[in-house]
Amino acid sequence: TAEHKLQIKSGESDNSATFILGDEDHTLGNSLRHVLMQTAGTTFCGYSIPHPSEPYVHLRLQTDGSVSAQEQLRKGLAELAKCTAHFDT
Repeated sequence: TAEHKLQIKSGESDNSATFILGDEDHTLGNSLRHVLMQTAGTTFCGYSIPHPSEPYVHLRLQTDGSVSAQEQLRKGLAELAKCTAHFDT
């Protein structure tokens, strides 16, 4: 179990950051990466899992500067939630 659900390591500016998501795996990492890459304003998005025995996904996000990385993550999570909403029914 992860100690924190979300940690943010800021980049050199507001348009880049690494988000460390606790208790997540490739399922969320790859889905969120895909959605974010389809979102206008994203210039780079990738994820890694540092070690298989650690319950963390590191998501690196960079935008074109029109929106902050944190706001872009919020947009991506909202879009992913919309895409998966029909599974709840």
